[in-house]
Amino acid sequence: MNSRNLLNLGLAVALLILGGFIVFSQQEPSPVETARLTSFAMADIIRIEIRPARHADTLLERRDGEWRLVEPFTARADTARVDAAIGLARARSLARYDASAVDTQQAGLVSPDLVLRVNDVTLALGGTEPLRGQRFVRQGDQVHLIVDRYSYLLQGEPASLVSPRLLPAGAHLQEIVLPGLHLLQRNGHWQLAEGEAASADALQALVDEWRHARALRVSRRDGDEDGEPIILQLAADTAPVHFILQRGDEEVLLIRPDRGLAYHFLPAVAERLLVLPPVEAATGGDTDA
Repeated sequence: MNSRNLLNLGLAVALLILGGFIVFSQQEPSPVETARLTSFAMADIIRIEIRPARHADTLLERRDGEWRLVEPFTARADTARVDAAIGLARARSLARYDASAVDTQQAGLVSPDLVLRVNDVTLALGGTEPLRGQRFVRQGDQVHLIVDRYSYLLQGEPASLVSPRLLPAGAHLQEIVLPGLHLLQRNGHWQLAEGEAASADALQALVDEWRHARALRVSRRDGDEDGEPIILQLAADTAPVHFILQRGDEEVLLIRPDRGLAYHFLPAVAERLLVLPPVEAATGGDTDA
């Protein structure tokens, strides 16, 4: 059999498989009246419920311009994951069928891997069709085909939806207490509490590392934890933020007991949060001089 015949045979098999997904009954795909799965503008979306098949459900709400997890625990949400959920809700519908004309079992819609409820609209994500890998999404009595770029970001445990940033964007630090190091801001300048001399640039570089720190990932961590205490005092808060430092050869954990969350860092990255940098590194000077 030559290559042309093999290609034709492959296409025929793919079409037969697709035919198993959709029973046309002499029905053509309905013309899509709207270019997207939902008509929500991004600003209109204020509530997102994520229901992965293999993990607990998560509820996100936008409060005071910030997305937060409110169930099963409270925390700031990862904006990239929120954007993924919104991207799915606003995905372009490439084709649309009546649900009665679709074999929902073969389309993966009987027990979907992911259900997304955006405001009051529920989207069930099924499997993919064999020709182009487009995903089946059921909304009410309609089944759509979309290009899915986002669902893999939403199928983890709830902690995967937590912001990896240690501190809120724009946080203003007033005091940092580390193992063997205590920084204070006085009269707008950072200094060591013990009165020892230190480069202003090095002190500011360490403060900036904390202000912009992002973990590799976030996980749940309940119960009492042993480790070295770290205390951060923010200018706008009366209560300090407490972390517990656990060092390991392969990763370093910063555990926030009040939230039951552990922030995972590579050791080299965590080191930048724990020691003053050399003056050359802090100022960007030439280390070869």
